[in-house]
Amino acid sequence: MPTLPRRTKVGNYTFLVSGLLFLFLLMPLLSTFPALAKNTFLMRIILQLGYSALMLLGIWGLPQRSYLFKIGLALALLTVTFTAIDIFFDSIVIELCLSAVVLLFSIGSAVIAAQHVFGGTKIDRNLLFGAMCVYLLMGLIWAILYGLIFQFLPGSFNGIQGIDGKAPMDTLLYFSFITLASLGYGDITPVAPLARTLAYLEVVGGQLYIAIMLAGLVGLFLNERR
Repeated sequence: MPTLPRRTKVGNYTFLVSGLLFLFLLMPLLSTFPALAKNTFLMRIILQLGYSALMLLGIWGLPQRSYLFKIGLALALLTVTFTAIDIFFDSIVIELCLSAVVLLFSIGSAVIAAQHVFGGTKIDRNLLFGAMCVYLLMGLIWAILYGLIFQFLPGSFNGIQGIDGKAPMDTLLYFSFITLASLGYGDITPVAPLARTLAYLEVVGGQLYIAIMLAGLVGLFLNERR
């Protein structure tokens, strides 16, 4: 399992948090314009560009000579390449490859940030931003997985209106985070067994992460006081 490089830029997780918030706000803001929201092709390309921006901001905080920076840069270039191809060739294979790249980047970033958060020895702003990154990345990871299930197993969710057989990303993020936070409004419900399994795994993962993270931060705070 890769470990976080010892040398990182000051406030490196600030870049990743900024990229995540930008991605989460991008689609809802654009959807407020009816003419733009109806253009599914343009919305899809903008979402893919948002993925690229997320990756570039995420790797910006890493040392340029580290292998993690090179891997992240390669994934970002793949995302840009797949987006460019998708502009001219509307292919489900390209979209699946893009989803796989974003999913891989999100999982890798969450693992690296979690190693820093749970292995930290001092509470500072960067550590807190790292804890935020892990939580936000968990929501993004599950949202992508829900989108894949919705696409390949029609009827897996009640309450999601698909467009061309695909669920809107802002809707998937909404469902993912209310599940992660155990809110459960009930407006969207998983029906298929796989969708239900992923939903309760997200609830368990979210609750365990918050409990372990808070316990770790309290332990670090008490150690510093001593």
